[in-house]
Amino acid sequence: MVILKKARPNLPTRWLNAKPARVISASFMLVITVGTVLLMMPFAASSGHSVGLLRALFTATSATCVTGLVVLDTATGWTLFGQVVILALIQIGGLGLVTITSFFYSLMRRKTSLKTLVVTAESTASFGFADVLRLVRQVVVITFSIELVGALLLSWRYVGYFGWKQGLYKGFFQAVSAFCNAGFDVLGDTASGPCSSLVAFNGDPVVLMTTGLLIILGGLGFVVWSDLLALPRKRKLEFHSRLVLTMTGILIGIGFVLYYVIERQNTGSTYALGSLPTWQQPLAALFQSVTTRTAGFNSIDQATLSDSSKFLTTILMFIGAAPGSTAGGIKITTFTVIIATVISDIRGEDNPLLFRHRLARETFTRALAIFGLAFSIVVVGVMSLSAIEQSALQTGRFSFLDLLFEATSAFGTVGLSSVGTPTLQPLSWLFLIPAMYLGRVGPASFAIGLAMRKLRHTERIRPEGKTMIG
Repeated sequence: MVILKKARPNLPTRWLNAKPARVISASFMLVITVGTVLLMMPFAASSGHSVGLLRALFTATSATCVTGLVVLDTATGWTLFGQVVILALIQIGGLGLVTITSFFYSLMRRKTSLKTLVVTAESTASFGFADVLRLVRQVVVITFSIELVGALLLSWRYVGYFGWKQGLYKGFFQAVSAFCNAGFDVLGDTASGPCSSLVAFNGDPVVLMTTGLLIILGGLGFVVWSDLLALPRKRKLEFHSRLVLTMTGILIGIGFVLYYVIERQNTGSTYALGSLPTWQQPLAALFQSVTTRTAGFNSIDQATLSDSSKFLTTILMFIGAAPGSTAGGIKITTFTVIIATVISDIRGEDNPLLFRHRLARETFTRALAIFGLAFSIVVVGVMSLSAIEQSALQTGRFSFLDLLFEATSAFGTVGLSSVGTPTLQPLSWLFLIPAMYLGRVGPASFAIGLAMRKLRHTERIRPEGKTMIG
């Protein structure tokens, strides 16, 4: 007699596969784990000794979540092996592990399951999964093409500064980092010193404009790219693309004007905006406005920014760029939906309007939920940092606004710092790590993905709760 035993379902696997957001969240955790192990190797650090678990974990998280906050200068603190690991984490984190995996599945012409399509659609922020594999192919091809062009332009300039070998390497590294909105660079071994980013290149418009354009392109989002490519055939952009392009231009323009007006009299350091030659100041102000879109490069000193500029930077970092892009933040669409809804309520209109299109109230509800979750993460982060850095606050080494700047930079996956992340206590780094992770995965997707139970609909009638608002 043969006894057949029914196999029990693997509960952890079933729970993981139940929602696409869980798969994406787990994939980022996997990449961070592998990156941490590799960066802990003694041959990854320029000192020849392991940097330890915390530094390796922080760097791997920052690279995978395309943030750019560092506790060791990338050029001087890591060997070539360590730098290549960081670059690989940036590229994987920028595109998304699920996107890359699905792309290679499509190349091999293998049968793709419905579940894989749904996960890929969620990863690329696509509105559907019918043509998602075509979109993934476009994403990978366009990404590598743009990075290659950017690398050639940057290398052309850097070869004149550093020679062929270093110039090509630095240009390629920066192009990938800029397009992925990561903010990592390997310029710390130059005359400007460690963690100096692009402060020595305000006099080179090609370097700043190329880097800025790569940041903008990476922040538009995969769906917008696909729509732009189809424009000659369709002759009309979709509503989402028009919204993203318009708000991108508006936010960059507002940031440029405000930074230039506020900072042109600031001579607080050698690399403050007011200390630069007059002809360099407009470009530096424009680049500052662009880089706050979650890029992390800087051409002016962030530590000596006025409080007004630091607060403006915090707002722009919190907003971020477009959904489905390499950038972080709550996303410009979320911000715009909330503003449009508030205006419609003030006017007494039933539904908010944008570009003569009506927005559903459900869209506002989700936008408000994302805003609330993001705001909560930043508040918890800044309160934790302020508790840990009590002595530095009391001595005036930096202010509460600097810590708000740091916490928002981590959540927005930006990488700008007005205090210098290495100067913070290691315990503060421990609180910045989950902020970077949540900022990349997305607070709403992460929360939904961790939900163990499905929403239950009940027919039980409840009394209406009435309360005063405002």
